[in-house]
Amino acid sequence: MGKETVRAFVVFSALLVALLAIGGELALRELSLSVLRDRLDLGRREAEAIAEELKGLRPEWMIFDDVWLGQNRELIQRLIHARIKNAAYIHHVEVRNSAGRRLVRVHGQEVQRRIRAFRAELPIDWPPLDEEIIQVPVRSKDARRLGEVRLAVSQDALQVELEDLRKALWVKISIAGAAALLLLVIGLFYLLHLLRKNRDLERARQSAARASYVGLLASGLAHEIRNPLNAMNMNLQMLEEELTARPDSADPEHAELLESTKSEIKRLERLVNNFLAYARPARPRFESSDLNSVVREVMRLLGADFRQAGVELRADFEPLLPHVDTDVTQFKQALINLLVNARQVLPSGGTVTVRTRAGSHGEVVVEVEDDGPGIPAEARERIFEVFYSSRGGGTGLGLPIARQIVERHGGTIALAGAEGQGTIFRIRLPRQHRSTVAPASPPDEKT
Repeated sequence: MGKETVRAFVVFSALLVALLAIGGELALRELSLSVLRDRLDLGRREAEAIAEELKGLRPEWMIFDDVWLGQNRELIQRLIHARIKNAAYIHHVEVRNSAGRRLVRVHGQEVQRRIRAFRAELPIDWPPLDEEIIQVPVRSKDARRLGEVRLAVSQDALQVELEDLRKALWVKISIAGAAALLLLVIGLFYLLHLLRKNRDLERARQSAARASYVGLLASGLAHEIRNPLNAMNMNLQMLEEELTARPDSADPEHAELLESTKSEIKRLERLVNNFLAYARPARPRFESSDLNSVVREVMRLLGADFRQAGVELRADFEPLLPHVDTDVTQFKQALINLLVNARQVLPSGGTVTVRTRAGSHGEVVVEVEDDGPGIPAEARERIFEVFYSSRGGGTGLGLPIARQIVERHGGTIALAGAEGQGTIFRIRLPRQHRSTVAPASPPDEKT
């Protein structure tokens, strides 16, 4: 993940949090106004209901007075208490006569309890807030004023309710924000995955197009180079036969020059063949193979070459090695390149060991280890580059071709070993390939 992506994610997350905070604050304000309007409407309806019930308790002609109150005080208190006992926002209800004198006052028990509990949680004294008074007149049928009902809506109780609603709302906003951030993170990683996948596909497409172009170019170059080389080789053979037929004119210097020229022509032919093999690799045909037998055949093929160079070739095979899907011919070529490369860097008396074993993740491992001087640190990053060679006379194609073959098998090849302590090339191959038998590749163009 690049720095620009991280910066964009942080900025967007901060904007999202700020948006949620602003939206939450606006929602709380609207909630406060809504709760206040709702409780005032409920209070007015409750006061009107109490007024209607009070009208039903008295004769039509009687006004609210002390005589009537003395006779019905307990009944009125029970009536009012029954209506407001569960109302957590009504502070008290008063019944007044037509002159405005208070006759009965009933306090809401639930609102008092809630306010006391809320104040106990506050770190400082919170001054009580004023009540919102709702006045509802009690009138006779002829609209004569008999008295009034005053209902007080507690601001403290509304504040308690708003605090509870505010906490619940902030919990929901926090959960929504966390879910949004989680979805944002998931979306970001999925977007990065798509971008990376698209980049890999584009790279693969460009690589395929480049490989196709290089293959076509390689075929043309091979054709243009092989013909002159073949002609030069034939001319040198004819010249060698002519010199052999005339021993009186034979000159050791001429013979040495002739042999040197033939050697260079062979080297150029090998270079052309290797370049063509790298640029236009044949499609592998996979089949289940005993890798120990394949490696043993390669060692038998190169045994004479190693003995002539004075280099010992050792085998360290794990018995009962699982079979592996390989293209035997191509894998032999990769192993030959590694062994020849090791033999060329070792002096007489050196040792090359080939090991096979089962890997810890179900794969099969092949190692080619030598006890030579190792590879310098500055060359380790470049040894698989095309045409890179730290050895005079090398083509720089042996290791790239080996890696190409291993990767086409779905495996990996890596360098191990420290400088001055030998070199280990470790190949890891999956036991099964996605296509055990791939379709045959079209024949290469004749050169």
